[in-house]
Amino acid sequence: MCGIIYAKNLRGSDPVNSLVKMLYQNQRDRGQQGFGFVGMNSKSISAYRATDEAGIMGYLNENLYDEVLFHHRNPTSTQNTLNSTHPFIIKLAGKSYHFVHNGIIQNDDELQAGHISRGIAYKSEEDGSFNDSEALAWDFCLWLNGHQKRMLARGAVAMVCLETDERNHARRLYFYRNADAPLKIYRDRALLVISSEGNYPIVHENRLYYWDYSAGKVCKSRVLNIACPRLYDLCFDDGLEDMIRAELLDLKRERDYLISVGNHEEADYLDEQIMGLAYQLKGRI
Repeated sequence: MCGIIYAKNLRGSDPVNSLVKMLYQNQRDRGQQGFGFVGMNSKSISAYRATDEAGIMGYLNENLYDEVLFHHRNPTSTQNTLNSTHPFIIKLAGKSYHFVHNGIIQNDDELQAGHISRGIAYKSEEDGSFNDSEALAWDFCLWLNGHQKRMLARGAVAMVCLETDERNHARRLYFYRNADAPLKIYRDRALLVISSEGNYPIVHENRLYYWDYSAGKVCKSRVLNIACPRLYDLCFDDGLEDMIRAELLDLKRERDYLISVGNHEEADYLDEQIMGLAYQLKGRI
């Protein structure tokens, strides 16, 4: 489970730093181990990463931005290291893509094998493991630029991706979710907000959208259906379902305790079990 926040001041005059901090507090429990953001104003587009909350807030306080793409993480595929924090920056076809993701990719090993055959090396790879979100980022960028006919990833996906040109000017902000990951959107005359939590409409699933910087509006792109197959396909009676829900609650409590005492390795292992049980119940992480 991770959190995504994007905020853009459509009037271009007031910074959104304070708004991003407030939105983060509203969904802080979605992840506090690994942070990153892209900050944009009239002068620059800059990316920052930190492994702890104090570090990222320090960066967020240094400069004022009228547009921010923020990510906070609860690691499942890798430990909390700078190389595993989002955004992942992919350079392809003269453009750069700043990519953040909430969810879990089930066929990340398969994706990486295909990317290795293309000569792609993952920046998040350490000690034989890598961040599954980086596999998704490359899958998306290759598909978007016509290097493959379809996306190959399978899993829970909510993602936001900023595309910039060779002069580091923002062109499009892509966003997408499938049925197994939440993403909300709000827009009025002054603000565009996209986040994992919030009391505003959920983004329609299985359709790629983007903010067009030239046109100044949200546009529909292609239909995109990233499948999320269930790890288990079982029929439950009421008793078995109640047992699984009780086990899920116990595992979450134990995971939260392990995080509180700093035992992140065991907590990550429990996260995998929690994910499996949640899929059985057709729940959402």
